[in-house]
Amino acid sequence: MTAPAEGLVTRRSGRAGRLARALAFGLTHGEASVVALAGFLLRGGIVLLALPSVILPSVIGIAGVTGVDAISIAGQPTTWLVELIALAIVAAIAWLAVASLVGSLTDVWLIQMTLESGRGRRPGGLPLPRMSLLLRLAAIRMICLVPLAIALAWAATRIFTATYDQLTTPSNLTSPLPLRVIFAAGDAVAVVVVVWLVTETFAAIAVRREVLAGGGIWRSVLGAAGQMAHRPISTLLTAVVSHATSVVAIGLALVGTSAAFDWCRIAARNQEPIAIKLGIGDFSTARDFRPVAFALATVALAVAWVAALAVSAVTSAWRSAAFTNEVADALSATSPRAGEATQRSGLGLSCAVGERSGD
Repeated sequence: MTAPAEGLVTRRSGRAGRLARALAFGLTHGEASVVALAGFLLRGGIVLLALPSVILPSVIGIAGVTGVDAISIAGQPTTWLVELIALAIVAAIAWLAVASLVGSLTDVWLIQMTLESGRGRRPGGLPLPRMSLLLRLAAIRMICLVPLAIALAWAATRIFTATYDQLTTPSNLTSPLPLRVIFAAGDAVAVVVVVWLVTETFAAIAVRREVLAGGGIWRSVLGAAGQMAHRPISTLLTAVVSHATSVVAIGLALVGTSAAFDWCRIAARNQEPIAIKLGIGDFSTARDFRPVAFALATVALAVAWVAALAVSAVTSAWRSAAFTNEVADALSATSPRAGEATQRSGLGLSCAVGERSGD
């Protein structure tokens, strides 16, 4: 058995110490940030980061593209629309399956990096865990998505109605459409966010219990429920602090991206030389600063995107390390055998889990 990983936060560190070490891990471990960013983007983060740079179509625009193919004269969906929706559902399921498997791989790697933090880089690349382990982790994630799917199904009608109302009769034209929809269907959005936060926390704990202690899918799920019940304050603190800080940091990055994108649109749509708009006078007849303004706005947008990716990478690595330390501490406090498992690292940890799970 290898020596305990120095990056593993023990119970003596306290809750604040575990979060501080997790934050230091996210800020200083570049390789972990890259792995965390890949998992974040594949699990839907790319959609979140792209929202400020996307112009959503209006109802008239959608009707112009689909023509009469979407809705029949009787007001019913056509066969073409039903087939399109079915194709979109199949594509979403396929993406969800791939994201679950690859996301499980990034989970294992991030857990390994957290436990090895402070011991130096292991020789060679990151080892591939057994496929059976990845399938179990993906299954845990899918099980934890069931409550979120129920919440989304309940809130879908309200969100759809609010979106339709804002597209047809917008309350104002200065705020982005997503913000107007959130304000119009605030209670439905709040329920979805709370359910997502609870299920995401539950899944993060269950996945790490499976990697660190093994036992199979349902044992890890039940163990996660027991851990949240026995350590409510510690679990809540880890979840709220890590997620709230991530939301603030990524939100500020998205605000910068949105502002830079608006600059690009203004510069691209400007019909007069910038000098004329500024009232410089005759100098404007010899100089046209529109290309320069557009180039500067494009550079600003690129910088904002890089900043948003960097912030997302660091915060994702921090959240992963925070939950890894939380679960490792809980296992060490409740089970000496599970505590020994947290001292293993790298492929040995994954293989040990596979053996205990009956692979």
